[in-house]
Amino acid sequence: MKKWFFIFLLCAVLFPAEAHSQAVWKKAFWKKIFSAEEESARRAITVKQANKLLLERKRLSLKKAQQVCLGEIGECMLDGEAPIHRIKGWPFSFSQSGPYEDNELFQTLSRSAKRNYFIAAHNRAVSRTAVARRNALKRMNEAKEDLMKGFYSPTAVYPGRELVSIVQEKHKYIFLGETHGFPVIQEAIKDFLQEYRLRFPKRKIILLTEFLPNTQTAAYRWKLRKFPQYYSIWQIADILKIPVVGLDPVWLLNKNFPVMWVNKPNGTTEKEKMWFSPEVLRVRNLIWKKEIDRLRSQYPDAVFIFHTGATHVTYTESFSLSVLFPKDETFVATFQPYEIYNNQPARSDLLDAFNPEQFASKRFIVWPNPDMARIAGFDARFKLQ
Repeated sequence: MKKWFFIFLLCAVLFPAEAHSQAVWKKAFWKKIFSAEEESARRAITVKQANKLLLERKRLSLKKAQQVCLGEIGECMLDGEAPIHRIKGWPFSFSQSGPYEDNELFQTLSRSAKRNYFIAAHNRAVSRTAVARRNALKRMNEAKEDLMKGFYSPTAVYPGRELVSIVQEKHKYIFLGETHGFPVIQEAIKDFLQEYRLRFPKRKIILLTEFLPNTQTAAYRWKLRKFPQYYSIWQIADILKIPVVGLDPVWLLNKNFPVMWVNKPNGTTEKEKMWFSPEVLRVRNLIWKKEIDRLRSQYPDAVFIFHTGATHVTYTESFSLSVLFPKDETFVATFQPYEIYNNQPARSDLLDAFNPEQFASKRFIVWPNPDMARIAGFDARFKLQ
């Protein structure tokens, strides 16, 4: 009886319910396996046993993620947001850099175990992302009547000016989430910075961006080397006396991206860069949050304007950065390209997936009601061409 109780207890610690966050699982995992205090008191589980457990964790998480992503929700998953069973090129043989570089206990594992750890973490993050989107679609359906009549759609001739007219003085966290690689969106970001500075000439404003490293000494070296298409935004910020702060760790900017083998819902297997993983997004957002908290302690009255990918900041995402701050101080605007496929406007976000006939063709949407904005995922959205 005691034997079976011990096995049950061990499984409960190592494999908690899906509702628990990954942070809780990792804390319990390492405490159970590598607790220094317990090692001297009783037999500890060896690193070899930990490797074996991680292999099992990889198998179980893959199965769970595949089940969660079945059905229509699979169409709402983005690049890199599908279950994986293999990854190549990480950890790097010459460096421990990566999403767990500060985890000393993680570094004791073998290379294969580290990969299994990441694969299991990725698949759990995929499950959580899929569940979050499914729940978001459910909330949209429940609020369907209010959503259909709760927005307005003006003509956005000058996106920056239109957005500044909507943002309120109380908003201290302004998130500008974009689809990468479209110059027209970059122009809109520049316009917003200029218009916002004109409206609030004396406010302390800080621009935070994912396109620069969080090492001040390296920031300007990376501007032209890695993301030259965004340099004009930083130039405008310099002219407007707006400090530019990088958010991402240097390891993310390594040009040798590891590759994941992603299992798509249609049964195909495709290669994706590791940094598209929702697990990496989760870790990055946590790193960003620490930097933001540090800056907030220095500049309690400053307005933080974020320039990032939309997936980092929309309200409906499972690891969203925007929901970590006071609701009445937060504003999310997204910038998407207006594209036509098969004579139909392309879907840009979860709101379009919910009702493409109503929303996909809208070039500019604003939600005056903050509750509806939270359900839709954003306070304002621009589709630019």
